[in-house]
Amino acid sequence: MRYNNLMKRSVKHPGVFESLNNVPVWGWILLIALIGVGWKCLFLITRAFPFNSDEAITGLMARHILQGERPIFFYGQAYMGSLDAFLSAGLFALLGESILPIRIVQTILYTCTIITTAFIGRKLTDDWKVGLLGSLFVAIPTVNVTLYTTVSLGGYGEALLFANLAFLIVFYMADCGRLDITKDIVLFGLLAFVTGVGFWAFGISLSGTLPASIYGLILIWRRWRKKRAIFAGFLIAFLVFFIIGSFPWWLAGLNAGIGIQLRELAGSAVSIEKGNWILRTGSHLFNFIFLGLPAVFGFRPPWEIRWLVLPLLPFVLFGWGLVFWRFPSEFKKVNQPYRERWLVLLGSMLLLAAGFLFTSFGLDPSGRYFLPLVVPFSLIAAHIIISAPISSSIRSIVIILLLSFHGIGTVQAAMKNPPGITTQFDPVSWIDHQYDQELMVFLRENDEGYGYSNYWVAYPLAFQSGEELIFPPRLPYHTDFRYTTRDDRIPAYTLRVENSSKTAYITTFNPDLDTALRSGFERLDVTWQEKVIGDYHIYFDLSRPVHPSELNPELQQQPGIGDP
Repeated sequence: MRYNNLMKRSVKHPGVFESLNNVPVWGWILLIALIGVGWKCLFLITRAFPFNSDEAITGLMARHILQGERPIFFYGQAYMGSLDAFLSAGLFALLGESILPIRIVQTILYTCTIITTAFIGRKLTDDWKVGLLGSLFVAIPTVNVTLYTTVSLGGYGEALLFANLAFLIVFYMADCGRLDITKDIVLFGLLAFVTGVGFWAFGISLSGTLPASIYGLILIWRRWRKKRAIFAGFLIAFLVFFIIGSFPWWLAGLNAGIGIQLRELAGSAVSIEKGNWILRTGSHLFNFIFLGLPAVFGFRPPWEIRWLVLPLLPFVLFGWGLVFWRFPSEFKKVNQPYRERWLVLLGSMLLLAAGFLFTSFGLDPSGRYFLPLVVPFSLIAAHIIISAPISSSIRSIVIILLLSFHGIGTVQAAMKNPPGITTQFDPVSWIDHQYDQELMVFLRENDEGYGYSNYWVAYPLAFQSGEELIFPPRLPYHTDFRYTTRDDRIPAYTLRVENSSKTAYITTFNPDLDTALRSGFERLDVTWQEKVIGDYHIYFDLSRPVHPSELNPELQQQPGIGDP
């Protein structure tokens, strides 16, 4: 179909003041945003999201920011900026330090993503119906999207929003056909700044901001190529505003080395694969098709292989097949400049897929790295549903079917708690955190404020105790004792414990580690007591402080275990 004013616009009230079924568009947008917020609140109230260690680090960083620290990156990960922690710190100052403000930040960011999706759909098709339906699909998404836009992992919510903002800016530039150097420099500079901030906050935002920036450059070239000096000025302005937006990244690079940070951005932190490039890429392709996409479409929860809403799954699978089968033929009917705008969205999808296939991030098919697909997929589905030659009743049934599949799948995942709607895809990290308060009471009553544990215990315990209970992750959580010192995100905690006159140990789901600790204590002629609270196994009242470096023989040390 050709987009030629598919809706009749009001001359007096254009844009969001247009009416759709006698309701102004802004009213529909507000309603959809409230639906999205209410959907998240439902799962927050029912405590469906366990408090994970990555989220706890965001909280600890926010607390440290209020105390005067200015971290540039997420602790221990130089490919993810600290913007999320700064936003959380702002809400901490208003609401106090707890888990809820961290999740309110994510809810606000995602609500902005819902709203901007409606405007993107309008810019793509000249039809508010597509934008509103696409934003509704985003408001009630799959369990994968609900998870990673509610629980903070350091920058996923920001990445989605910055990509949407970049799309909107460049689509607005496309609407400004005549030469206007002031408007062009403002929009092009804003595009560069948004791209820069997104680059620092989380490199995955480039999957959206980079195609948008390329399109923006093409638009500027078309308008100003005959005036080369002005065009060169635009290029310089883009570079300047990009550097301003990403300034923290460059500042850190001057100290640590740009090369190191670029390797982090490409996945060096998770680069543990062996074999040649072809075999690795083939493995990533398998992960993408058979594990990643099922999580994207909500066929399974991102943390385990388990089919969701099985009675509806075949119909939804068939429906998505029709969407992607029909889209190429519909795309051929689209006029300029709408075709170019669709190409920007399609380019973002291809860039994301390429990043997954050709970098070490392809090791993780859980679903988090596919989050930027939610907006393009939702708008593609909305466009096909709206333009399909079907009756309004069938169209309504299709919409209700897809939304029901998303909703029921999320509820179904939440009902299995533990693990709940969790970011952890290794069962050894599915800790039941309802025992956290009892654990903290026990440690305080026994004067056991310092010791050692694993990554999934250390930081939730530190945050919830106000950093009174410090148990740095110097123990492995994998049952085969694999361990990396990258788990130890806050070295100052380790120094405090090493200088303590008492140490305790906390383990979870690791009987072999429990055996190793007992053997080590006996070899060192150390006496101790044990206590089990929920999933936590506590070794306390040690007759003297014991540090992991003393337990190397029992831990069968891998590189990094027990290092000071």
